This record gives sequence, structure tokens and C-alpha cells, in this order.
Amino acid sequence: MSAPRSHFDPAGAPNINALWTQLAFEEWSRLGVSLAVVCPGSRSAALAYAVSQNSSIDAIIVHDERAAGFAALGAARATGRAAAVITTSGTAVANLLPAVVEASKTGTPLLVVTADRPPELHDCGANQSISQSRIFGSFVRWSLDLPCADSAIDASWLLSTVDEAWYRAHGPSQSAGPVHVNWPFREPLAPRIEAWDRRVIAGLEGWAGSRAPWRTSTSLSVSMEGCVERTVESIIEAAQGARRVLLCVGALYSPTMRSFARALAQRLACPVLADIASGLRHGGCVGEIVAHGDLIVLSKSTATSLLPDFCIRLGGALSSRRIHEFLADARRSGCRELVIRDGRERQDFEHSAAVELSIDTSIMTGTCQAHSASRATRSVGEARYTALWAAADGCVCGSLHEHLDAPDAEVDEPSTARMVAALCPSEATLFFGNSMPIRDGEMHAGRVDASPTVAANRGASGIDGLIATAVGHARATKTPSIVLIGDLSLLHDLGSLALVRGAGVALVIVVVNNDGGGIFHFLPLADHPALLEPWTAAPHGLCFESAAQMFGLHYHAPTARGDLAADLKEAVRIAVDSGQSSLIEVKTERRENVRVHRTIQNAVLSQLERAETEARSPAAEAAGRR
Repeated sequence: MSAPRSHFDPAGAPNINALWTQLAFEEWSRLGVSLAVVCPGSRSAALAYAVSQNSSIDAIIVHDERAAGFAALGAARATGRAAAVITTSGTAVANLLPAVVEASKTGTPLLVVTADRPPELHDCGANQSISQSRIFGSFVRWSLDLPCADSAIDASWLLSTVDEAWYRAHGPSQSAGPVHVNWPFREPLAPRIEAWDRRVIAGLEGWAGSRAPWRTSTSLSVSMEGCVERTVESIIEAAQGARRVLLCVGALYSPTMRSFARALAQRLACPVLADIASGLRHGGCVGEIVAHGDLIVLSKSTATSLLPDFCIRLGGALSSRRIHEFLADARRSGCRELVIRDGRERQDFEHSAAVELSIDTSIMTGTCQAHSASRATRSVGEARYTALWAAADGCVCGSLHEHLDAPDAEVDEPSTARMVAALCPSEATLFFGNSMPIRDGEMHAGRVDASPTVAANRGASGIDGLIATAVGHARATKTPSIVLIGDLSLLHDLGSLALVRGAGVALVIVVVNNDGGGIFHFLPLADHPALLEPWTAAPHGLCFESAAQMFGLHYHAPTARGDLAADLKEAVRIAVDSGQSSLIEVKTERRENVRVHRTIQNAVLSQLERAETEARSPAAEAAGRR
């Protein structure tokens, strides 16, 4: 990259292609793009050149376009601002689709900038030429086909157009999400000197000498404090007459949304079922957090005693199927639901919301005080309902401590998820892979005082691109990422281990290797062994030690929980202190994993039943009346 400059001089561009690309990335950097993920290619050379000449943009060079898309997604999600991903033409563009889908489903702003052949090289058999226009279909907020760079087009049009791409990616007129800028190039693709008409940049002198964008688009903003208070007032009005109010918080994807949810949980002072991907279980005591809702509702009698009469839902889909079933039982019992919608697609796949409350996090400013005097008041009934959830959560917590925290026991999948969540420091991102890792985190991770950013790709819940997404988080935040991932997910994204090294970030990757798809043993497919293996569980017989060696990662393969704790602490230490990455491989057996889960669940059920029996004792009832 070039040294920092006091101003940008468009007249210094070597040719018209370089002028246009430099104008675009200069403008995007002024608007907020701080990271670009660049894939090598010839047709995209002018785009790479523009990034290389812009000292305000951090760049990662990624060989695999699918990984590049996810790395840009991770960076954008970490900051709440669009990152750019750049590819050459042809199938390189198609490889971005999985990341575009995830960005679309989670409302993550993304600038997808793809080089293309010029019109005269389309539909005529030219090499590496495919139809790229609108290739991402409905998954982008805007699909823009730029013309080839031309001195007959005033540069102000280009600046205004790339401004529009930025604003459409961020809202607020629509949900934030990916924008596709398809950019055809004629020769020269390299930055060789070729004459161009300087009249095209007439009138840009003031812009070039400043750091302000060509166009700013301002929406009327609201303070987060005010938005939270109005939301609380709306909830109280909608919940009039309800005595058993429950707040369910699913996956949260933006820093603003996480702050809003944390403040809302603090104000409402009702039980909060916090999905592991919400991040609300980390960061000390926030409201009345219930960490183990999934295991609490295992007990039918306990679940029945905890049915709400008014439920507030916020965030993405919950990881726990049992909690979904619990809420369905509540609806059948007459529970009303209010869904808080943050501008993304409808979050109501049960089609049960009686009230929808829309908020717009893109126009929120400021933060909320950690403790506000304007907390919602609660009736005695509401307080008792909160106490019931707290007591049940305490029972489950005690049972999990007994079964998962013994250091001499063999490693297993539940204790691994619990330990990773507990040992991730505040100065890191805790990233959960899909399939069993996030479900084990949901079931077995408790409340933790440390406050890392918690992340997961729960928009489309794919198992691809997870390492790359974590790399993007780490590069954007300049902090390590601690990743819990399954073996099939790592196989999908094995090439991104090169990205870990090449991007200069520190990752601690904990891979649970149960030789295939362990989740299928918990599904009805388990009753059909001939279909389960090899067709569904897909055993591979691989170990990741050589992969760690190949990509320069420290490697550990603990067999006892105490060893895992020691290895994890050491890996976190060297990640934080010296930026070195590690891979910790936890080997388990799929059928044994089912047995471990059932043992834990049976112990939790017994503990909850004992607590119910004690609560019904004469002494307990007398104490309750007092």
C-alpha cells in the first residue's frame, strides 16, 4: 500500500480504468469501507490497483472466492459497516453466492464488486465470460451493472452511483444487506499509462482536496435510549393484563442490535431466554437471563408450570427446537406474542405473532446507560414467574456442573462447548459453528462474566465458510477469534486455514472430530442405519494434525477435560499475547456422544423433578404463603 496522503489527486490516474476504480474506492473509503477482500485475477486488476493505492483501506488477498465472500461478511458483521469483496469474472463470481445468501438473511451490509467482460465479449464464446448481471437474484438489495469506463461520462455520475450502492447496502429505506456492483472492463487492465480526457474530472477539485464523501444521505436519527424506552412502553401497553411475561432473544448480528437487546433486557426485568448466539449470556448480569432454557423445558411438568401468557420475541431464529415447541404449547394455551422486527425479513415462521413492533437500528445513535431508573415495574405475579425460571435455571446449572466440570473425565462434546464458552476472554470473538457445536453451546454453556463478541452464521445456518467468517471478524476488530466447529465444517473450509495465516490474524480453532455428521444420530435418520452410514453421516476417517502442520498452526489433541482446559488457556494466551493461531482437535465417537447427551438430560430431569417435589412440600408451601 502507498503512504498516507493529504488528499487524493484524480489527475494522477494512469488511465481511465484506474481513474474510475480509484474514484469509487476513494469514495467508499470516505463513506466507511475500511476493509477489502481481494481475489487475484486479470479482469479485476484495475479494482485491485485501486485498493492498493488507497491507504485508508486494509486489504486481504484471498485465493478462494467462496472464502473471500465469507471473510468480507465476517468483517462487515463485526463492524456494522460494509466490507468490499472483489473478484474477477466467470465462475469466481458464482462462488460468492453462499456468503451473499448469509449476508442477505442476516441483514449484513456488503459490497460485492465483480469484474466482468465488456458487452462485446458476451454471448460469443469468449473465454471466462458468463452472464453475471443479477446473478445473485433476490439475495441482494441492489444489482448494478456499471458501464465500461468512458471519458464521455462525467465522474460525478460515478461518485453519486457508488454512494447509492453504499446507502442501499446500509438502509434505512430497506433492510441492510449485500449490493452487487458488476463492473465490465476493457483493456488496459493493468495500470499502464494511456491518455484520457481530463475534462471528465472537472469540478472535482473541492472533493479531491477534502476527506468528505461526494454525497451524504442523512436519516432522522433517534437515540437508542429513547428507542428502548418507547419499545418498553409499547410492550407494557400490549401486555396489559399479562402476569407471566417472557422475553425470547435469538441470534443477534449487529453491534447496535446487541446493545439494544441488552438494554431492553435490563429495562423489562422479566425472564429472558437468551439464545447462545444472542451474546446476552456473556458480560455479567444483564436482566433476568435464563441460560439453560433448552434443558429446563425437557421436563414436561416444569415446562407447563413456566408457560407464559405473553411472549416477546427479538432477533433471529432460536437454536433450540425444544424452546420452539415450548412456545407452541404456550400459544395453544392462549399466550399472545409480540415480535420486534429490526427491518429484516419476517421473523415469524410459526405465523403466530399477534403484534409486530418495528424498529430501525440503522438510525439509532448513542448507547443506553447500564442501569436506568426507568425500569418497568412488576406485579407480585410477575416477580414469582421470574423466580420460577431462576430456580429452574439454578437446578440445571447445578446438574451440568456435576456432570461436565470434572477435570479428570474424558473429553466429550457437551463439556467442550461449555468450556470454550467459559474460557473465551473479553478481548476476543467467540464464534460458534453450525450443526452440533452451536446446539451444544445452547444447551450446556452458562452465564459468563467475560464479554466477548458472540457470533454465528445463523441466517442460512450453513456449515461452509465458517473459518473464513471468523477470520473476517478477527481482521476487522484486530482481536483473536475463538472458534468451535465440527469436523465436516472444517473440511468444507479447510483452505481457509491458509487465510488464517495469510491474513495475519490469530484464531483458536477447536474442532470436534466425530468422524462425520454427528447431528444425524439425534434425528429420525438414526433409526435407518443403512441410510445413516455412509450416505448421511458420511464418515471420512481423517485427522487434522497434518493440516495444522501444513498451515503453521499449533496443534493439540487433548483426551481429558483438564488437558483441554490447559490447552485452550495456552492457545488463548498465545493468540492474545503474540498473535499465534492454534488448532485443538477433540476426538469423539458419534454413538457415544448420543449416550453422553442422554445421560446429562436424564440427570437434569431428575434434578428438576426433585426440585418440583420439594416445592410442593408443606414447608415450602407455607414459606411461599409468608
